[in-house]
Amino acid sequence: MNKLTFAEKLGYGSGSIGDAISYSFIGTFLMFFLTTVAGLPPAHAGAITALGAVWNALFNPMIGYFSDKFQSRHGKRRPLILFFSIPLALTIMLLFTNVGLPAGVKTLYYAIMVMLFWTSYTGFFVPYLALGVEYTSDYDDRTVLRLFASVFNMIGSIICMVCPTLLVEAFTGRGLTLSLAWTVTAAIMGIIAAASIIVTVLVSGHKDERSPADAPRERIHFSLADIFREYISVAKLKPVKYLIIASIASLITFEMVISDMVYFLTYNMGYTSTQISMVLLMRSVFGMVLIPIVGKTALAIDKRGTLILFFSIGTAGMVLLRILGVHSIVTVLLYMILVSVCTCVYWALMPSIYYDICEYDQLKSGVNRQGTIVSFQGLVEAVALGLGTLFLGLILQCAGFDGSAATQTKTALEWIFNSTTVVPVIFLVVASFAIYKYPITKEIHADIQRQLKDRNQ
Repeated sequence: MNKLTFAEKLGYGSGSIGDAISYSFIGTFLMFFLTTVAGLPPAHAGAITALGAVWNALFNPMIGYFSDKFQSRHGKRRPLILFFSIPLALTIMLLFTNVGLPAGVKTLYYAIMVMLFWTSYTGFFVPYLALGVEYTSDYDDRTVLRLFASVFNMIGSIICMVCPTLLVEAFTGRGLTLSLAWTVTAAIMGIIAAASIIVTVLVSGHKDERSPADAPRERIHFSLADIFREYISVAKLKPVKYLIIASIASLITFEMVISDMVYFLTYNMGYTSTQISMVLLMRSVFGMVLIPIVGKTALAIDKRGTLILFFSIGTAGMVLLRILGVHSIVTVLLYMILVSVCTCVYWALMPSIYYDICEYDQLKSGVNRQGTIVSFQGLVEAVALGLGTLFLGLILQCAGFDGSAATQTKTALEWIFNSTTVVPVIFLVVASFAIYKYPITKEIHADIQRQLKDRNQ
């Protein structure tokens, strides 16, 4: 088995910049934008993102199935990745446009835009993940490939964490309204995301399975009943059950912590836009530092054990931080380190774990369903984002948060702090237990590979 080259890892990883920018920009700033710029109540904003999650739960099986069945002379995955990259950039901009509509119609507008965003994101993300399966079937090489993707993911996160607030401040300083400044900033973020995705499309052609030029064009039988039957079949696999629970729980933690950070730094800490950008940059820098540590740990003790180890550290640390409070630069640094532990480790390891299930499924079912399997990650990301922001919106609403007020009540500030520390890590405990029950270790995966090889001989 040929090892992946450095250039191949870089080429694949580029697309993760677009993944990180689109997912993190929506996850970090959309709730804040909807409540403080667009003027929606927190509960309405949370419900909008939850609606997007419901839609994505319906759309993910379709794009996974279509990605597996699609054939062309340009590849199975790359044409789909390219096709959805442009509307992805456009919907990011439209989501951050403050439309002058009546309250009810405005809520409907953002609900539709969220659904269109998730359609575009999933249309790119599922084929992109599935393309990684086709790069290599080696357990350790997959881990390294996803670590490279994680580096690019953190580059995207740095762009997403640092640039938006600075750009908004710069544009408003040049005379733009706050609403228009956010729209222009979102357009810039969308363009960068689409460009990085297109780079992966251009350099990964030799890794994408192509149909021969003279191959007959077969029409894809697109039956919703068949799609969901196949999806349910994959969902019933024992490893998938535990992985879904672990992924949703991990990402609810991610979404609550990331979304609430902006509220915490703005209202509890009283930071300016520049200070917030610098603090958010710390999260990405600490995440970059974590990647090689996580990678070496995973290669030494297995991906499962590494996730449990870091999730346990993050949980214990956040509980301690809630007791100590955040009052000084030292505790702010501790807070951002713990945010990095709670939110970055998942992205470094979980996608390669989904890859490993592809061979397990092939052994059990006798067919290749990479697109369907990796689409579960896209589904749980959307579900978790919807649930995380819904929970956060309800908590802020019940705590009396007022998006139009420059200062918040003591109760609101207390629950803003709780929602970025002790509340979300409850879900990390759930995730750790599910990962512990997940059955595919490095040794078991090697045995699956041997059985597949023997069966194909």
